[in-house]
Amino acid sequence: MRMLLVDDEPEICLLLEAILMRYGMDATGVNSLAEARKSLTVGDYDGVFIDVNLPDGKGYELIPELKAVKPKTRVIVISAMDQERASAMSAGADLFLPKPLDLRTILGSLRHVGLVN
Repeated sequence: MRMLLVDDEPEICLLLEAILMRYGMDATGVNSLAEARKSLTVGDYDGVFIDVNLPDGKGYELIPELKAVKPKTRVIVISAMDQERASAMSAGADLFLPKPLDLRTILGSLRHVGLVN
């Protein structure tokens, strides 16, 4: 299981990486839409955690591009701003998670989108 983590806060990527790796997943963290696009061209990911506010745009802008080429990739949008939920879901997100994140919420989200049992 390969996961791409996109958040402008390196600490969030490190937290998610540590949790996912502990559960046997390969996780790669990046901090911008540009880095995410580059990672998606060289890697095949089962799932993506993506923050809404990134230095070069809204994270959910990437979802239609991603789903067009890899429709089975599960996308979990994370944000401290709940008002972004509708935009993220209409862009094609499989799930929206409000920050702050905790272990139970992260694992529950992976189960919800079918990435773990």
